[in-house]
Amino acid sequence: MKNITVKGAQVHNLKDIDIAIPKNKLIVATGVSGSGKSSLVFDIIFEEGRRQYLQSLGILSKMDDEDKFDSISGIGPTIAVQQSIIRQSNSRSTVGSRTHLLNMLGLLYAREGKISCFSCGTPVNDKLICETCGQVEERLQANYFSYNHPNGMCIKCSGRGSYFEINMEKLVPNDQTTLRQVFETVGLTPGYKRLLSKRFKDYMAMPFSSLPDEVKEDIIYGHHVTSNQEKRSYCLSRLFKGRLYRQGDDMGGIYQMSTCSECQGYRIGEEARHVHLNGKHIGELGKMTITELHGFLEILLTSDTLTPLGKNLLKDILRKTSHLIKYRLGHLSLYREMPTLSGGEIQRLFLNAHLDSKMDSLIYILDEPTAGLHECEKSDLFKSIQELKAIGNTVIVVEHDKHMIQLAEHVIDIGPKAGIEGGQVIYQGNVEGLLKCQDSITGQYLSGQAPMPMRTTRQQIVMDKATPCITISHAKTNNLKDVTVSFPLGALVGIAGMSGSGKSSLISDTLVPLLRTYFHGQGEKDTSDIAENDEAMDRPMVKTLADKLEGAKHITGYAEVSQAPIGRNMNSNPATYIGIWDKIRKLFARQPKAIAQHLSAGHFSFNSKGACSECGGSGKETIWLGGNFSTHTTCKACHGKRYSHEALSVTYKGKNIYDVLDMSVSEAITFFEEEQGMIKILKVMERIGMGYIKLGQPTPTFSGGEAQRIKLAKEIGKRRKGKILYVLDEPTTGLSLYDTAKLIQLLDELIAKGNSVLIIEHDPIVLASCDWLIELGPEGGAEGGMLIAEGQPKELKQHAQSIIGRYL
Repeated sequence: MKNITVKGAQVHNLKDIDIAIPKNKLIVATGVSGSGKSSLVFDIIFEEGRRQYLQSLGILSKMDDEDKFDSISGIGPTIAVQQSIIRQSNSRSTVGSRTHLLNMLGLLYAREGKISCFSCGTPVNDKLICETCGQVEERLQANYFSYNHPNGMCIKCSGRGSYFEINMEKLVPNDQTTLRQVFETVGLTPGYKRLLSKRFKDYMAMPFSSLPDEVKEDIIYGHHVTSNQEKRSYCLSRLFKGRLYRQGDDMGGIYQMSTCSECQGYRIGEEARHVHLNGKHIGELGKMTITELHGFLEILLTSDTLTPLGKNLLKDILRKTSHLIKYRLGHLSLYREMPTLSGGEIQRLFLNAHLDSKMDSLIYILDEPTAGLHECEKSDLFKSIQELKAIGNTVIVVEHDKHMIQLAEHVIDIGPKAGIEGGQVIYQGNVEGLLKCQDSITGQYLSGQAPMPMRTTRQQIVMDKATPCITISHAKTNNLKDVTVSFPLGALVGIAGMSGSGKSSLISDTLVPLLRTYFHGQGEKDTSDIAENDEAMDRPMVKTLADKLEGAKHITGYAEVSQAPIGRNMNSNPATYIGIWDKIRKLFARQPKAIAQHLSAGHFSFNSKGACSECGGSGKETIWLGGNFSTHTTCKACHGKRYSHEALSVTYKGKNIYDVLDMSVSEAITFFEEEQGMIKILKVMERIGMGYIKLGQPTPTFSGGEAQRIKLAKEIGKRRKGKILYVLDEPTTGLSLYDTAKLIQLLDELIAKGNSVLIIEHDPIVLASCDWLIELGPEGGAEGGMLIAEGQPKELKQHAQSIIGRYL
């Protein structure tokens, strides 16, 4: 068959559409955010392609699932590279482990490494005997070179390379400081204070320095609870760790990150550090950028010390590093933790793995692969996508980027708008036809018929002593090279630069931690980025290096709105996150039928009393395929609605609790128009372009950009006293030009109310709308980290060193 043919597609907001998608072509599916393109491409084509393939292998029997469509034909094995699927949360997962380069290097070191005597440090001879002291060594197995394996990890830091520890001099400033004063210094919550005061009531008035050693140990580090070696009793260490990860609060420097004193940050154990190739152990290679590593290995390949087998293995490694450099990932190190990568960097890693496999006759579905990419970096990505198609695959890209759309051999525009106003095929054909299609919002913006909004509060900034600014002096975090920079306030300031140039290092890893320290103990802290669980404690750790922060007195607070997930549990949803879920459940509990059946608010929660007894409130049945693989089918008892029959029998304005969760934000504004306590934040979400999302959509399914815009809506919905600095990280991820226009208007309103906005961004349309730009570079990784240009957008257009200037 030449086409993938879908008839009667009706999942989510798709309006019973019929569509034929040509195979063996590069297809771009576009449309405003929430129009239904992901429903068509991911929920139907990907899911059905995967299901039919597994059935053909006999792994799955035929399942009766919800009616997403009437029929589908021409489908084949389908692979999705989707942001919500591949987004990583485990800091032990690094670029090296994800690409398997660390495993390959471990094999190379195990086979070819030059061993030094464990006793005296002298290199041993070919017979593994030290000629200085006579010690006999033996070759290590490959797992000794892995920080993730018990044999290979540094014991002191458990393979992390760093850890947080308590600065005792700050915690206990003098010999007279009592235990009660220590507890007051760290600002214990009432509950924690009650617990610890009860446990240590006999010591509260005593100077901390005079306490018995075992009591000090228990206060600081706690003791093991029962037989669980990981679970510790309530103690200061546990409190500090939780506050650091939930609130970014280091208690004024009392809880500090230190490089591991045993392995010096190399993560691996002492045995592996005694094995070298060309004078370096594997931990030193892990800290190199991929570009540096490639150069090092090329030199190693020219040496005559390797066996033929070792040379072949080394050539395989060089081929992989060469591909990664080609895909603009050379600035990453093998030890770079996956949660710190942008969505675009993660996708390029996965795309590289598939290109490496050279498989054909597949259907690849890519989710905004240009996310996180500088304009000048996109051409290599486009070549990779075209190469994927050229080797015999069908490539479907869900994308808003105009350059990606222009490359398409076939465009599908879903719309016309989002949510209930979307779900139709507005246009299908070549790019030229899209630009002429008057019914297509995408076409109107691409052709220039629909212009981007002009800002009403645009500032003409001239940096002088009278300009209120926040200044960071001599920042050296990560790859920053002694950067001193000022951010003008009361303005929209854009931070530009290529991938890995130091944008996040300057803002997320330097400015924000310095602001946390400055506002320590003042105002409210945003704890929304990190859930209160052990998984949240497994986050990457970065040490902030800068001399000082000046000018924070000009603002009353700050709000960091990052792309970190707003929840990793499939039971969490936007209604819970924005704080209206309890109000909705209480509203249902007040209905006459609920009162008659003695149903409380808990009966309208699928996490509690209201859950379907068959699926436990998940709405699905899980089928394990072996290993870590599973698939799901809809629960036959509740038909995916997650609730018990009793809970679903209660209605409000003719809708039951499932119907409400299935509403979009825009629909909920009309439905709850009498509930003023709910609709204020819902209206903010609609204005920010999030009116299409469902109240009950599981939060892990949101892209980084969507998660960030929900956070922004929540922040704007708070009662603030003005002069807030908002910090945003690529909020246009996942936004169409239509929705980007809405975002610019919203940011303009924030500025008009006396606030300041800092925005890390690649989109030249948004950067051109800024009052002031700060550009880092010139390249990524070791070649970045410098301030290469700053000024008004019109000035950067003429700036000789500016890279973004030519795209504005």
